Amino acid sequence: MQRRYKEEMFMADSSARRIEFEPNREPKSVKVRRIAPNPHQVRWTGLERTLVVLGSAITLGMMVFLVSSSISATSAQQKLSGVEQSITNKQNNITSLNQEIGELTSISRLKKIARSKGLTLIEKNIRTVR
Repeated sequence: MQRRYKEEMFMADSSARRIEFEPNREPKSVKVRRIAPNPHQVRWTGLERTLVVLGSAITLGMMVFLVSSSISATSAQQKLSGVEQSITNKQNNITSLNQEIGELTSISRLKKIARSKGLTLIEKNIRTVR
């Protein structure tokens, strides 16, 4: 009883508990397993997993978009190159035809043809229509 009174007095004085060991009693050998956290193996939270999965999906989507846009740009560039080559060929053909027209309608050629047929060519009477 006196022991209990001391404990109550001590508890009133201090907020800490006073533990007394009984000498008759042998301590139990309880093995307490301590788990030391390994800084290399930290578990991921659900939010972290969600963010990693979402970030990976966005990254994968952006990679697919980048590759497809690169392929479409290359395809468009090849089509443009084909159209430019076609335009160049047409312009060369037009230039060649204009040169041929110039050669066929030259005054010297017309005079030559007129002489071979026994005709005379008067340059004032020639009209050039373009």
